[in-house]
Amino acid sequence: MTHLETSQLIRRLQLLQRRLCEMANDLGNLTDPEIVAVSEEADRLIIQLQRLRKEEAEYRKMSEVCAVSALTASQPTEEVSQQAGTLLVKHS
Repeated sequence: MTHLETSQLIRRLQLLQRRLCEMANDLGNLTDPEIVAVSEEADRLIIQLQRLRKEEAEYRKMSEVCAVSALTASQPTEEVSQQAGTLLVKHS
């Protein structure tokens, strides 16, 4: 999923949250079936966003490992290390 799609999901979630507040004020009953349905939809979006963020984090981690592996394979005379998210290359 792209950043744009993630942004669209976040906007949809924000709209649902506003709708829930309005419905709660109007209906005054949080167990009303309409409120429950909107709340469940918001829950599904939250879970979807959490999965996407987890996948993105795993992808970034794999990309960093691949980049370091590629550097060490192509530059055997250099020492490659990673500290606090920064790639350091030390020439021997």
